[in-house]
This record gives sequence, C-alpha cells and structure tokens, in this order.
Amino acid sequence: MARETKGKWKSGPPRTKDQLQTYIPYLFNRLANRWNLDQNRDLAEHNINNVVFRTLSVLFIYKTLTVNEVAVLAVTEQSTASRMVESMVSAGLVKREIAEEDQRRRVVALTPDGEALLRKIWPIMENNYDRLTEGIDPDEIEVCARVLAKMVQNIKQNLI
Repeated sequence: MARETKGKWKSGPPRTKDQLQTYIPYLFNRLANRWNLDQNRDLAEHNINNVVFRTLSVLFIYKTLTVNEVAVLAVTEQSTASRMVESMVSAGLVKREIAEEDQRRRVVALTPDGEALLRKIWPIMENNYDRLTEGIDPDEIEVCARVLAKMVQNIKQNLI
C-alpha cells in the first residue's frame, strides 16, 4: 500500500473529488489556511496575529533566536520576521541582545510582558486545538503528528 500511495500522483494531478480529498498537500493547505484564519480572527482582539503568536511561542521554548531562526520557526518570510520583531521590540514584547556565546550575533528574547501576553492568549490556541482535534482518538493524533514531523523533515531545508 505504501508503494502504491507513494507513486499515486506521478501520473498527473488528482482527477476526482475522492483523489483530491486524499492528496496530502491539498489537505494540509486547507487545514493550515483555516487554522490561520481562525487564529488571526481570535487574536485580533489582542491586537496581534498568528505570526506574532508563533514568535512568542518559539521564543518561550528556545529563549533566544536570531531573526532568521525566528522566521524559520515562526513559519514566515525573513523580511516579515524582521519587521515583526522590530514592531514587537517597540511594543515591549521582545528585546534584542548580543548573544552570550558570540558577541557578533544579535538575538531576540521574550520580555516579561511578552511572556505574560503569551500566557494570556494561550487559551485561544487551546480552544482552537480542541475544536480541531474533537472526536479524534489521541492515538491517531499522535500518529498524525509523527507522520507530519517526518514530512517536515523530508522537505526541511534549514537546520533548525
């Protein structure tokens, strides 16, 4: 079955609705688009968007990142990440500093206000995630996450 599925799309684009509904890039794009629309709608009342939310989240985990690393991990263009970081610095959500391990590197880190905002808005993500995964067995969610992580690894161009 895996071999059948792997070569399934070599003969051309999906020809039927059923084929389209099993084409992973199509499903992934529909899901990501809907998720981003919902998140942006729900985050707007806090005057932020999903890219800011993802930036706060990755900085919470990694502690310090360069703007290029923020762009990769927050899934945005480098130029967008750069402008967004500047805006977040002005808003007091992040700060720029010199990297401890390399004085030539400038990194971005969360401020206490940035962490407080992340904690305040986290329930929005939790509610949307609960809606996304409603009625799906936790074991299936785990398998899905593993498969998606492998797919990301397969197309990964950056070393982060």
